[in-house]
Amino acid sequence: MPFLRGKLLSNGFSESSKRQLEWLLDELERFYERVACCGRVEEKHVRAIRSFHRDIVSVIETDGA
Repeated sequence: MPFLRGKLLSNGFSESSKRQLEWLLDELERFYERVACCGRVEEKHVRAIRSFHRDIVSVIETDGA
């Protein structure tokens, strides 16, 4: 997660976009920890990851980067 965080947040986004990305990455990290404790990945987990992906891409596109 630190690699993803570093790459996204050092990419010259606006402060608002950085805050949104930081929040999303924090949520993604907590989600990852919960799934890791389950011992298996279910379809609902895959759907949640896709949702995180869409949200992150949306912030990046909105910022115009």
